[in-house]
Amino acid sequence: MKNTFCSAALAAVLLLTLSAAVPAPTVPHFGLASSSPEAGATVPAPSEVQLRFTQVPQEGTVQIRIVEAEDAGVHVMDAVQDSEDPMAFSIVLHGTLAPATYTVSWRGMGEDGHVVRDTFEFTVTAQ
Repeated sequence: MKNTFCSAALAAVLLLTLSAAVPAPTVPHFGLASSSPEAGATVPAPSEVQLRFTQVPQEGTVQIRIVEAEDAGVHVMDAVQDSEDPMAFSIVLHGTLAPATYTVSWRGMGEDGHVVRDTFEFTVTAQ
């Protein structure tokens, strides 16, 4: 009986030690997971810009702007959430983007309530 108790106690201590050594799964902070066009890409003129985040943003917090490199204009459209992927948003571009470098400026709020802002660039080639 004493050996059974000692074995059970040892097993419990070992289990607690091992569970403390395994890190708890972490939720990634809110941010950009991917985009189309990709950051730094050179592409033909896209008809839309798509962003996919690391978490579902809080409702109504996603904004996406496209700024022309020469600051010749800003394209601001309503960001639309993908009906099949709640982490994905897109904006439809009005007209064809001229060959140039463009900056995508976005913002959104994650589950923790922090607003995140960032930018990336892509270049449109002549067709």
